Amino acid sequence: MVNDAPSIQAFYKPEVRHPNPANPPPSPAKPGDGFTEEELSDAMDPLHRKWNPEREYEECSISHLVPGPRAVTFVGRVVNLKTILGKDKKQPKARGFQAVIVRDDEGAASIKLYFAQTPYPLILGQLLTIWTVFVSDTSKSDVPHNPSVLVHANLFPGRVTSDHVMLHTNASSSDSICRTPLEYKKGHPLPGLMTLDSYLSSGHDGVSGAKILVCVKSIGGKKKISRKDGGGESELAEILLFDHTGVVRLTVWNEMIESAKSWKPGETVLLVSNPGYREGLNGKGNLGIVGSTMVDVEPEGSDAEWLRKYAVGLTRKESLCLKVEEGRWDIEAAEYGVNRMLFTLAELDNWVRSDGNQTFSGFISVTILEMNLVSIHRRNMLMCAECCGVPIFSNCPCTPCRNCSTPLTLSLNPRIIGLLADETGCIATGKLVWSPRAWEKFFGRSVEEISAMTGEQIRLFEQRVIFMRMHLVVGWDGEGGLGRLCVLGVMM
Repeated sequence: MVNDAPSIQAFYKPEVRHPNPANPPPSPAKPGDGFTEEELSDAMDPLHRKWNPEREYEECSISHLVPGPRAVTFVGRVVNLKTILGKDKKQPKARGFQAVIVRDDEGAASIKLYFAQTPYPLILGQLLTIWTVFVSDTSKSDVPHNPSVLVHANLFPGRVTSDHVMLHTNASSSDSICRTPLEYKKGHPLPGLMTLDSYLSSGHDGVSGAKILVCVKSIGGKKKISRKDGGGESELAEILLFDHTGVVRLTVWNEMIESAKSWKPGETVLLVSNPGYREGLNGKGNLGIVGSTMVDVEPEGSDAEWLRKYAVGLTRKESLCLKVEEGRWDIEAAEYGVNRMLFTLAELDNWVRSDGNQTFSGFISVTILEMNLVSIHRRNMLMCAECCGVPIFSNCPCTPCRNCSTPLTLSLNPRIIGLLADETGCIATGKLVWSPRAWEKFFGRSVEEISAMTGEQIRLFEQRVIFMRMHLVVGWDGEGGLGRLCVLGVMM
């Protein structure tokens, strides 16, 4: 007999759960590789990882390094640098390596520095501290033969726990370390040092160990060129170097460009050992940095100090954009005081030549014989500035540098005023240093209003002031060593 009575389950309907789109089901967890975020960061950026060596490293100079297994640490400055991308048989996990030459005061060492992802931010002249447990002889090095390179070391920080490198960025605390050139003895000339003219004429032909001491004159903009072998594009920058005998062009490539950005035209001194030489299309010799070249940035020594002083004097003599420190003179007393001195140009010349270290102010009365205002305005050179050792001209008061894109505030071009003369002599074009106050007195308007003048206004102003007699309030700064006559004010 079949029981037709309904069961208790028939009185209840099963509940069906509908999926909620606002709360999707959690995705299954992906299996990890067993490394923490900190471990991955240390492997990708070994310079910022915490390094706790398990052994003691002996501190020594490069000249005391002996090939073989030995835990040593040494300090040196980068004097050559080249980055090579691609796999290496010895370190297949590396993306590439940097061939570096470092030197201290007694010797140099070549370093093959592997990197996992990005090259290390190295520049010429940077101080490094290196820890390694094995040093080899120079036969294992990829660097061309250089007598100054004594040993070689392979480093892969981050992968090899016994290797480590520290990049010193605090220049104030380590600025004087490893600055003495190799083989330099105080009171004696540096062996192998020759002038720029001697090297370009004959010193580059078969002379080993040649050294030239030069100062940076200007730094050109970065350029991109296509390689002839089809290997993509390369970057280069041209740098003008000079000493007291001549000027030469140095071409730097790729990673070397970052080093040149920190050099200051007219100030940075370089000691270039074993430079590369190449004759340009114009028949003049150019310099380059090859594998055996060593570039010492800001070396110490009597020759370097002499070149720095020579460069400062030459820069002040040739610069168009010298600034006047008006606080050195009492301008109000010079213009409206009881004792006001009026000089002729001949008297002023005799006074300065007799004692150029004195500081004084006074008047000169001169006639404007030449004005270049219209021609300079038409050539878009009304205002000027200097950056990277290159003059920048424009008719606008603000413009960026073409090389480094730094925004610049321009001042009026001193060549606006041509020949000035009185009864005893004359002043050539561009030899005076004008203060902003003097320009405003001369034009009767601010610098911004001068830059906004139209071509017709410029022409009428030039016609009005030509052959005009005027009194200039001038000052001579013997203590600051400017070496130029400064115009502090104008009375017309």
